[in-house]
Amino acid sequence: MQKHILLVDSDAESLDRLSRTLRLHDYRVSEARDGAEGLALVDSLRPDCIIFDVDLPRVSGSIMYSRLRRSEKNRQLPAIVCSDAGPRPVDFGTGIPVLPKSCAPEALLEAVRAATA
Repeated sequence: MQKHILLVDSDAESLDRLSRTLRLHDYRVSEARDGAEGLALVDSLRPDCIIFDVDLPRVSGSIMYSRLRRSEKNRQLPAIVCSDAGPRPVDFGTGIPVLPKSCAPEALLEAVRAATA
């Protein structure tokens, strides 16, 4: 069954690059351009994994992640940070992969495979 990934990033170029990489490897991809839209789509789409930037308009990536973890139905949703903002470990706790936006496609795919296994 095709895994569904939600990408949340305000940068159109990054969204396009990540989306193309995932679609080429048979992932279903949905996109949001800010944290508020990301939260709404998590509830309506129920993706298998969320990949998000830290620097997001309306609701930051840190706040979005915190809200997901406080939600009973979303707290187990696998998450991956893909950002050049350099999040501190305290922002997300342990166990969440943090990738630079410029990561190699193989690194992204490996993180997604591990998160959705």
